[in-house]
Amino acid sequence: MQSTFRTAIQFAGFMLATSPAHALLITPNFDSSITGNANALLIENSINSAIGTLNSLYSNPTTISVNFSYKAASAGNLLSTTQYYYDVSYGSYVNALRNIANNNPRNTVLATALGNLGQGNDANGSRDIAVASGLYGMLGLGTPATPAPSININSSQPFSFGQSTGNTQYDLIGGLEHELDEVLGGGGAGSTLNGVYYGNAFFASKFGPLDLYRYQAPGTPSFTTSSGASSYYSIDGGRTSIVAFNQSPNGDFGDFGQNCFATGSNQLIQDAFACKGPMELYTASSPEYTMLESIGWNPFASSVSPVPLPSSDLLFAPGLAVLAISLKRSGRRSTTSASSARTA
Repeated sequence: MQSTFRTAIQFAGFMLATSPAHALLITPNFDSSITGNANALLIENSINSAIGTLNSLYSNPTTISVNFSYKAASAGNLLSTTQYYYDVSYGSYVNALRNIANNNPRNTVLATALGNLGQGNDANGSRDIAVASGLYGMLGLGTPATPAPSININSSQPFSFGQSTGNTQYDLIGGLEHELDEVLGGGGAGSTLNGVYYGNAFFASKFGPLDLYRYQAPGTPSFTTSSGASSYYSIDGGRTSIVAFNQSPNGDFGDFGQNCFATGSNQLIQDAFACKGPMELYTASSPEYTMLESIGWNPFASSVSPVPLPSSDLLFAPGLAVLAISLKRSGRRSTTSASSARTA
């Protein structure tokens, strides 16, 4: 764990003041459940801090509006994301990624991932890809429909609001970064397995962007909802395991499978389940950064991610869920709305 303290006000102010002009720009819209809350400033600062981190990391010139609310939800829920998905042909999706790679040679992660598609799921390109609206728009596949993606913070949970969390509160900034990754098409939004598990017709016979990098062994892709299986994220055909994927239907299959209940510390932003206490700081060294690079989000010249190394010390464990009108995450639940639009 790099730090146990986050200051939302200072962090947000710095990021908003230095955000590059031609880069990702996530703009927040605050619901009255936030603006009318006694802790409105703290909540808004936490949101701005999380947004500032992602805006500072990715150079794609894209603007994404996100609606935020602070309302009570079910007991096992921390945060939730609702957004549209699009049916995109494999050829159109991969061509869009190739255009990104050709125009952005610093994204070596994407180049490696594209070079190994022939070893992963959908190697023959027979299935369409389900793409979340933020990624859909950034890749130039079309104009996302309204409403914009929305993120709800469960007001019934004890959050840190950017202050030192100790072990009695959940890290709100880390949780928001988790959900914003999903808005960008990563994490739970990057797999169709939850939709398959819950029988959602839209996700049937489709893969998600991260499913193309899901392996059980070198050269052997994985696409199963069996809780007894093991799977991991790899951009080089399965030779290098960057991080374990969650393999529990109680969590998002596209999230990470590290078990904070077992490790007690070093919670990754994209872990399927959250424990009370601080999460990792989101930097160019985070596995989440590599994850988004591999689906088309580009680094700045000063923040190129390092070559990923094997992560044999990571645990495969239950995680979160995303899809089919509602999914869950030990505190983070992702709700998805499927669009009928298809890019041929």
